[in-house]
Amino acid sequence: MTQLVTTTVDGRIAHVTLDRPKKLNAMNDQLLEEFSATIATLGADDAVSVIVVAGAGNNFSVGFDVDPGNGYSEAAAGLSPYADWASLRRNIQRWLAVWDTPKPVISAIEGYCMGGATMLAVCTDITVVSEDATLGWPAIPLGGGLLSPTTAWLIGPKKAKELSFIAGSSLTGSEAAAMGWANHAVPAGTALEKADSLAAQIAKMPLDLLRLKKLALNRFLDQQGFRESVLMGAEWDAIAHTSPATHVMTDKVKELGLKGAIGWFNQDPA
Repeated sequence: MTQLVTTTVDGRIAHVTLDRPKKLNAMNDQLLEEFSATIATLGADDAVSVIVVAGAGNNFSVGFDVDPGNGYSEAAAGLSPYADWASLRRNIQRWLAVWDTPKPVISAIEGYCMGGATMLAVCTDITVVSEDATLGWPAIPLGGGLLSPTTAWLIGPKKAKELSFIAGSSLTGSEAAAMGWANHAVPAGTALEKADSLAAQIAKMPLDLLRLKKLALNRFLDQQGFRESVLMGAEWDAIAHTSPATHVMTDKVKELGLKGAIGWFNQDPA
């Protein structure tokens, strides 16, 4: 089986690459499991001070793979509400594991960063985006509150609501940096270079102090409710998945494929 997450270590900096470029690094079950195992291993490795996460093929990730049979769409079309909630929560906990990793994690984003991939980026400590990156919400309505509460922490509730209410909403990398969603927006093709430059500076800090600094900042945000807000997304999405409107969309994905379902949703009313 071909690995979908690859890792290299250069000095005290580890590079984790989402490596499914033909699918724009869409997150299927295999990729998610490999990612979680990789983050856990690197988090426990005292030889590594900083982790940089990027995507192969000039894209970060288009988010959860909603093609039938890849886990996410099944959660929206057949599981009991409790089982659906448990499945969604498990994936959210993958991102919170990044939040809890006892060393800085930097996301380097080129191209598309969509859907669930935006949650991963929010849970990293520092985010670098290319100016022309596309940070987007799902093109068809399949959920009810997984992404936007997380994003609201960085860009505020007004903009988060606008992005949530309009299917297919997006921000450019430049807009995201201006709003505080990202630390830096850089010319296309240089996000990883900028992330590596930051990582090299961060790696000079003793690891025990880095751990304490991250813990202190995260504890502050968790006291304000960050963790519970992120976890709560599973509850709202599980409720939304019981909606007849959601089942119409998942049926269309099965019938027409994702691109066909997007076209059907966007067609002008008769």
